[in-house]
Amino acid sequence: MSEHRTWERRELGRTGLEVTVMGLGGAWLGHRGDGTFDEATGVETVLRGLESGMNFIDTSGAYIGGRSEQFIGIALEEWFARGNRREDLVICTKTGTRVRPHDYSYDFTMKSIETSMKAIGVDFLDTVLVHDPESLDPVLEPHGARDALKQLKADGVIGAIGLGCRSHEHHRRCIETGDFEVSLTFKDFNLLDRSAMQGVIELAVEANVGVVNASIMVNGFLGGTEPASMVDRAKYHGRLPDGPIAQAQRLWEWSRDREVDLGTLNLQYCMREKRIASTVLGFSGPHRVDQNVDAFFAHIDDEVWSALETEFGL
Repeated sequence: MSEHRTWERRELGRTGLEVTVMGLGGAWLGHRGDGTFDEATGVETVLRGLESGMNFIDTSGAYIGGRSEQFIGIALEEWFARGNRREDLVICTKTGTRVRPHDYSYDFTMKSIETSMKAIGVDFLDTVLVHDPESLDPVLEPHGARDALKQLKADGVIGAIGLGCRSHEHHRRCIETGDFEVSLTFKDFNLLDRSAMQGVIELAVEANVGVVNASIMVNGFLGGTEPASMVDRAKYHGRLPDGPIAQAQRLWEWSRDREVDLGTLNLQYCMREKRIASTVLGFSGPHRVDQNVDAFFAHIDDEVWSALETEFGL
């Protein structure tokens, strides 16, 4: 079992919330590896993350067909039964993608948040993100998702409002409205791709918007397995990374030569960036929690970081 650690916590922009630098992502809870999900494993995974000291949970009504929120709800019922407090956690979910086609209307947003709270078993959500909109028009137009979230915030049902998507342009537009307090960006801040720094993070920090980083392993190519050995399988599953595979292989070989695990190096690299409040990892099982917690607290010599900066211009 992962031991309880003393975690660094960072302010999530102007929300008044403090989150652990590693967050518990709900997209893969209980995943068996064959496309199916096991409830007991998913629940145990959430509990293991909380037991390790993480306080930030990120999920969505779209994850596992809504079952991610249910797994989290079952785990939280057990967690609170042990005497732990709701106010010590920061719970984030997302709206808009629970159905297809995605729906960013006022009425659906209200219904989606009600469904989320019932599944998670809480009467307050610390943060709600608009999830993966192709266009911001239905989000920002009158009587759209933004208006619904602002009303829920005014009613004391939710805390902070944010956006979770990959489009940097969408993030910038939402930040500039002044209504959005959290930006979750993914795949664009890691050892392969740091475009989120100029695309999202710098503007977010200037506006005192909290930044959450996700999908840092880039479909596993920065997870520690030799990238060259993963190409055929990734092609089969349509999961080739956006970043150059040759660069991932070069990073892997460089790390191997210094007896450092690439997954550990990438994880710590992301979390060393103080402008990012929390990096969310999608754990499938308790063993993945243990593995990544150990990786975060593993020692990497200062000389390695200096050499990495020199060699790769980071």
